[in-house]
Amino acid sequence: MKYRLKSASGPLTGQTFDLDESTLLGSGEHVDVRLEGLDAEHARIVRRDGGLVLEASGAARVNGEPVSDAALQSGDEIQFGTRRFVLQAPGLKPARVLDQVPARRASAWKWLVAAGLLEGFARQLVTA
Repeated sequence: MKYRLKSASGPLTGQTFDLDESTLLGSGEHVDVRLEGLDAEHARIVRRDGGLVLEASGAARVNGEPVSDAALQSGDEIQFGTRRFVLQAPGLKPARVLDQVPARRASAWKWLVAAGLLEGFARQLVTA
């Protein structure tokens, strides 16, 4: 499965970065995703056991929680300082989206009844 990291803040907002077997993030010249103001090798995202793991030597948060080593899922928000990213797996919706409250049933019949009543009043006014 091909994962991507999408920038959600800062100068890289909207840009996406394809993740390889190992993707290095930081301010160094040789990193895969360059982020000014961070450590030269701030964090690495690696494929492990069929999924992805964040290994951070600098400050990092996943879904708001401070981490140094964390398993990742599609839809996770990863933060380094003030920079935020969203982990994307094309074609998959994040589990949190799938677990949201089910959509309310449409109550179209109420609108049909109201429209019928209004039509009836309008006819009475025209014939009066």
